[in-house]
Amino acid sequence: MVRSSVFLGSVLTLSGWLWPPALAAEPTTQPTTTPSQPAPTPDTQPTTTEVRRLNLLALRELIFDLGFQGVYDERGVRAERHGLYEPGYRQLNRASRLEETVGARASGELFGPEWLLFDAAARWGLSQDWYGELGTVPERNDRPHGDLLQYDINVQALPRGKVSADAYAQKLDTRVPRMFLPSLDRSLERYGTDVFLNDATFPMRVSFEHVWDELFSRTGNDDDDERRGADTFRYEGTWQPSRNQSLRIEYEYSDRHELYSGSRKRFDTTRNYLALNHILRFGADDKSSWETLARFQDEAGELSRDNTEFSTRLRLQHTKQLATNYALQYLRDAFQRLHTESYRGELGASYQPLDALTFSGQVYGLQQQADQNADFYEWGGLASAAFAKDNALGRLSANLSFNHSSTETRNGDRRGIVIAEAVTLSDPLSSFLAHTDVNPLTLIVTDANRTRTYLPIRDYLALRIGRYTALQRVPTGAITDKETVLVSYTYDVFDDYGVRRDRVDFRLQQDFKFGLTPYYAGSMQDEVLDGARFLPYRDRQVNRHRLGATYRQKRWSAGLEYEYNDDGIDPYQAVHGNGDIVLLQRAAHQLNAKATLSQFWFRGQDGSFGSDPLLGRDTFLMDIGGDYRFLLARNLEGNAAVMYRYENDTLNGVTNGVDLTTALDYKLGYFTLRFEAEYDLLSLPGSRDNGFSFWVKLRRDIPVIEKKEGR
Repeated sequence: MVRSSVFLGSVLTLSGWLWPPALAAEPTTQPTTTPSQPAPTPDTQPTTTEVRRLNLLALRELIFDLGFQGVYDERGVRAERHGLYEPGYRQLNRASRLEETVGARASGELFGPEWLLFDAAARWGLSQDWYGELGTVPERNDRPHGDLLQYDINVQALPRGKVSADAYAQKLDTRVPRMFLPSLDRSLERYGTDVFLNDATFPMRVSFEHVWDELFSRTGNDDDDERRGADTFRYEGTWQPSRNQSLRIEYEYSDRHELYSGSRKRFDTTRNYLALNHILRFGADDKSSWETLARFQDEAGELSRDNTEFSTRLRLQHTKQLATNYALQYLRDAFQRLHTESYRGELGASYQPLDALTFSGQVYGLQQQADQNADFYEWGGLASAAFAKDNALGRLSANLSFNHSSTETRNGDRRGIVIAEAVTLSDPLSSFLAHTDVNPLTLIVTDANRTRTYLPIRDYLALRIGRYTALQRVPTGAITDKETVLVSYTYDVFDDYGVRRDRVDFRLQQDFKFGLTPYYAGSMQDEVLDGARFLPYRDRQVNRHRLGATYRQKRWSAGLEYEYNDDGIDPYQAVHGNGDIVLLQRAAHQLNAKATLSQFWFRGQDGSFGSDPLLGRDTFLMDIGGDYRFLLARNLEGNAAVMYRYENDTLNGVTNGVDLTTALDYKLGYFTLRFEAEYDLLSLPGSRDNGFSFWVKLRRDIPVIEKKEGR
């Protein structure tokens, strides 16, 4: 690798004038003597000194740049009038920004590649903004000006040493796209460090990270603004005294803050987390194992959750075909004012008589005690069989499982509690919570990582359907389609009762060699409730069947499915279709298209057992999209993507959504020009939200030192 030894544009040779005489290099060469030449006398013996050079700074790349960026946004929101107390409104927001910047990026090493490597980029500039708002709201104009600073610095110290370290600092302005809604600006501030002990027996990592993340709308919509931050300290270490034994230690302290969009509600939480995980492998080929986990979490603040868990699992590989497993678990969980203490035992086995056939079975018992809430006792079992084998036509696979559970509820004058139930929100379906008689005021919904809290009405709706509660996402909120969220809540028990469930699941699929894959999947559940003396309970039966086929070829695929779902709450039938195709594929052009269509027929309910009737409805949902990439010349390329959604619900009305983005890049020498445009439309029954934005970015690089290709 060729390196340029440069420090502020100069090469410094460190010799005797820089170092004290005591540190000067000793003579390293002396003339050799030959028979034809007498050795010199001491008075005349020449001396030479080899100059030791130390490269303080070696740059692989150093490039300055001048940049210009222009941004224009326009967003219009309109809501129709609904009665005297909802007069409706119209609002138009416009915003523009000009930025003039100067930047630099560099990469290289200090004192050699074994000491310190770095990669840094920074940009500073001035900004001029204009913002205007008009409509049924009072007209408002603003012209703020200021400066901006961005940087991204990464340093790696002693990368080849037994102890190494990484450090980073970032302040970046990016953009967050949203389907059918305008993109949001994102300002991210992040810095931290990691220290590694690279040891074969006990590798460790100690890290600290600070993150402050802001999302905001360029058109001044306060409902889109959000601020989140966290300071986190972590320790990780794995002790490996032998090849088949390890003990992993984890500790984390975090201080998290969240200011939710569109409100002044704050969610601040501090967290201490400690986990110990020991694994011991033994037996023939180390296929048997004993794993023990102990973890402790202590949180303080809003939405804090404390838990303590101790679990151990033993797996014994008796023969090549037979294995058994045994498990015990203790879990104490506390969330807000909800406290539970659970004990669980499990016994299972798997048997594989043939390579293509596997049988497995499991039985378990669970006892859950709750402070000031109902207690639960549950036992059950699972038996399954899986088959997969190649044949002359392709590959045949099948799965069959039977699940039985029996639950008893005691202390029925108290409330039952659920902590972090996983629910997936998919349009246009309602996602039902597992228990009846949910107390809506106790609902707490977060994302899957518990780093973001969602608000009712703003992000989701909780609908009461009979004695069940369903969640639906709000299209203009922060929950995306098909996102899985965690829901915690309490629910009324009223009386001691028991529930017995028997469920059978089956799937059969044949993958033909010519691309066709027909399949059938079915689920049937029988539920029996007894012991409820004062309030009638409706048994929840499940009778769901899916029959379909997918056909795949090299450049296209298509699928068709019929779904019959009679779950006793909101039964429906549906037909689903999907397809994707590569319309054009060349070196300079590629055009892709895709589509999904679904037709739902919701039957509704008659309102028996004293609940409100659930009206039947038909829903048609269609998503059509495509993307196009083109290379017009060696220095001119672009791309475009479009997505259109159409939803027609006979009960709720028509929804239209459009999401269009395009970009064009032109590069000539050290000049780079980029143009981007975005159009978004979300037309809901009673309201309309649409906007467009475009960006122009111009940059001129001024290279001082350039990286060589392949270096």
